[in-house]
Amino acid sequence: MRWQSGRLKAMKTSVTVDEVGRLVLPKEIREAIGVFGRMAVNVEVVGHAARISAPEPAGGPVARKRGRLVFAGPLPENWDSGEAVLKMREQRARR
Repeated sequence: MRWQSGRLKAMKTSVTVDEVGRLVLPKEIREAIGVFGRMAVNVEVVGHAARISAPEPAGGPVARKRGRLVFAGPLPENWDSGEAVLKMREQRARR
């Protein structure tokens, strides 16, 4: 690993692919490319290599705080957080 100004500049490592095709990216690599938690990544095949990258962040009122995406924009005037929590609980219970 090589660090430059607090950021990962270069890293080369080997990871193992399990029997169902999954691999785990080391934490340093995930942090360096901006992958946090359960998020989709872009995978592009270039020649005989795979290039993995985080999707471009969408513009708008979303910010990353402590590794999580949170809504950071203004709330509607009639916003009721209690009602929103109840709706989310109902949706989870249906799954």
